[in-house]
Amino acid sequence: MGMREKRLVAGLSVLILVGLLGSVGEAQAAEPLPWSVKEAIGYALVHSPDVAVAHSRIAEKEEAKGEVFSNFLPDLSIDAGYQYLDNIPRIETDMQVDIPVPGVPPVTLQDVREIGANDNWLARLSLNQLLFASGRVYYAHRAAGKQVEASRQEEETAKLGVARQTAQAYLSVLIADAVSDVQREALSTAQAHLEQVQNRYDAGVANRLELLRAQVEVSNVEPRVIEAEQGIETAFILLRRASGLGREVEIELTDSLEAEVEPIDEETELERARAMRPEFKVLEYSQSATEDLALSERGGMLPMMQLTSTFGYEKPYFAINEWEKIFTVGVGIQVPLFDGLESYRGMRRARAAAETITLAAVQTHANVRTEVRTGVLALREAAVRMKATRDNKSRANEMLEIARHSYQAGAATNVEVIDAQLAATTARLEHLKALYDYRNAQIQLAAATGDLTSIGR
Repeated sequence: MGMREKRLVAGLSVLILVGLLGSVGEAQAAEPLPWSVKEAIGYALVHSPDVAVAHSRIAEKEEAKGEVFSNFLPDLSIDAGYQYLDNIPRIETDMQVDIPVPGVPPVTLQDVREIGANDNWLARLSLNQLLFASGRVYYAHRAAGKQVEASRQEEETAKLGVARQTAQAYLSVLIADAVSDVQREALSTAQAHLEQVQNRYDAGVANRLELLRAQVEVSNVEPRVIEAEQGIETAFILLRRASGLGREVEIELTDSLEAEVEPIDEETELERARAMRPEFKVLEYSQSATEDLALSERGGMLPMMQLTSTFGYEKPYFAINEWEKIFTVGVGIQVPLFDGLESYRGMRRARAAAETITLAAVQTHANVRTEVRTGVLALREAAVRMKATRDNKSRANEMLEIARHSYQAGAATNVEVIDAQLAATTARLEHLKALYDYRNAQIQLAAATGDLTSIGR
């Protein structure tokens, strides 16, 4: 083998090795990420745009609070300027002064003096400090702080909603996958029965009607399998949307649809809701903030006091054509007499808003009680159906086994086998629906009580 052929073989070997390594890397990269419902909720709370928007509102309210606080701080400014004056003011003197000496004539005084100069310069530092505003700034700042706290509780409300939606979407994928398994198993059972009927038909034991009936049953189940598989894809899309997960990440759900029935007490759940629902705290902070805003607006009708001070240099200063240092300090009191009732209307508007929030709080408490009680009832009803459908599923499976063996022995008809298959499939689906309803009721109840950590447990 020549040198050229050796180089060609070596190059091909390197390319093959790189290709193999790339294939291994792609296989490792394509490995799905195990995902539990808790991990899905944790990911959603970090990446959900709804939570991001709610968190951004907190920053907005904090900046508004800082803006109000700036009224407590002094205003400091520097003024500097130059002005050219063409027509300088003048003082002309033309007078006679009598000399109190006999024989001495009066003296005539004539003079022209300019007051100022053509070039005028100014450099000044000004300070304004609010001393007293009858509570207008104080209450506005306190209201802004309570609005920040209300925004924090609104973020908690948004987190509850995101966690609930993510857990429900996760649950939808589980039920869709379970339904798909049931439909595929039903199709496999129908195909196995069709094969058995075909063999009996070929042997002359079964008639044409039995064969057609078995073929129709297979054809009826096939679209359900396709529909169930489509349901899985749709459920995954909704899960990715709820959690903020991109399509580039492959996931594998690790939780199960199975659930154990837990004891539930309605009064205990209502107490948890009253203590944990963030909506109540939002209303509490909002009402208190609007009451403070009413007091702030009332301050607009009361006196305010302000300190003013300046320090600077001017040239010229009156008749002195040199740089002169100037310092002033003073305290001023402003007493509003009439502002078109603006402050009064603002106070009344804030008090009306506080009353509106009070009425909304009553309605919110009633809505939360309804949510909790509805969730408890749904949980109890689903628990009863779980037990009933589990027992019925066992009976339906036993009936199917008996029908299949009886048909093989010639003691049952084709119709009885197909009916048993349909009954078994229906029983499995009903049990899955009961499991789904129970898990979904758990999620709804946890969200209704405001318990974020219990959602999807």
